[in-house]
Amino acid sequence: MSKPESEIAHRALAIAAALATADPGDKAEARRMGSAGSGLFWRQLARLNIPQEQERNWLLFTRLVALMTPASRGESIHEGDRHLGAVLADGGDRSKALNLPDAKPFLSETRFARFLAARGSARADNLERMIRMLARRSPTLNVVTLAHATIGWSDDRLAAAYYKRIDQSHIKEHQDA
Repeated sequence: MSKPESEIAHRALAIAAALATADPGDKAEARRMGSAGSGLFWRQLARLNIPQEQERNWLLFTRLVALMTPASRGESIHEGDRHLGAVLADGGDRSKALNLPDAKPFLSETRFARFLAARGSARADNLERMIRMLARRSPTLNVVTLAHATIGWSDDRLAAAYYKRIDQSHIKEHQDA
């Protein structure tokens, strides 16, 4: 893992852990925060030495993790083997069979493609809408992959994980036959 990769991972995991242990008021404030941030965000920014030019991305990441961290949850939403792309495909239900004739991915391929094509504020808006949809199901996921989606570095890995999760259902069906 390169230095920038390890810094992203360290920061993402630290923010998710801080949100997990935060009091319900701080979690709620982080969920609602706008461009002015929140106390929890600014504490993490200072503690993790996040450069000013990266603040906007990390603010979005913090809000997204806060949206997925219920006030009553005392542990991190991080689960290392649950890539964001896979969670977008199955909605957090790792047992969901996506190979049935009427089965559809949680996030449609059309919406997923729109997200991948979006840039700037449109991308951030699309990502937040997807996370708000997911948050209702209280899934766990690899927060580092969410950080990469927020920063915009992992479209290829995100797409690969999304389609791999869809295709795994088809592969399993053929193996069982």
